[in-house]
Amino acid sequence: MIRFTCDRCDMEIELDDEFAGTKHECLNCGDINRVPKPDGSAPAIDDSDPDVDSKVIDRAAKAGYPADFGPEQRVLKVRRCWFRSRPIRFSFMVLQLVAGIVGALWVEIGDHTPWYHLLFLPMIVGSIVMIGWWWVDRLGAAFEVTTKRTIMHRGFFSRATSEVVHDNIRNIQVDQTFLQRVFGVGRIGISSSGQDGVEIQVNHLRDPDKLREIIDLYRPI
Repeated sequence: MIRFTCDRCDMEIELDDEFAGTKHECLNCGDINRVPKPDGSAPAIDDSDPDVDSKVIDRAAKAGYPADFGPEQRVLKVRRCWFRSRPIRFSFMVLQLVAGIVGALWVEIGDHTPWYHLLFLPMIVGSIVMIGWWWVDRLGAAFEVTTKRTIMHRGFFSRATSEVVHDNIRNIQVDQTFLQRVFGVGRIGISSSGQDGVEIQVNHLRDPDKLREIIDLYRPI
């Protein structure tokens, strides 16, 4: 008989020896735990054995990521990248900012009427406001993958989170336009077996296919 405590709530769990190496959901908090060997250590699994269930192989550790065993750890945390997703608009704003600054200096240095500032100052202010808004919006959202969950954090001043436990993920969608494929960004959507719709959906993420591969390492597939 195997006895161990939940990684999150420390509730004592008791299972038969045959469950060593598999995942078990805590009935108290719902956390997903990897069942240790009877001696309390992580099970040593030979993934070359064809009789070994693929669900008990620690594919994450084999790939060089935090092990799918023990307390929850952060695997990665990424933010949306605006330049790669909107290169034309971003470049236009930068060019407009540069043009506005050059124009304002031209008015100051040359013998020109100050009324020209009404043309160039709005270009400067508008570009700074737009780039600043993009930057704040980027900082206001983060996509986090842990060894047990995928979490979407939203909000800059207020906070809101959505999360899906990896063992409950039913589908991961990756959508990319042609231009997004060129720049290596796209949208990722995650839905669980307990919901009908997409629970986490984030656009403008770098290398969404790589993110899906990392999440799949912690899914029972």
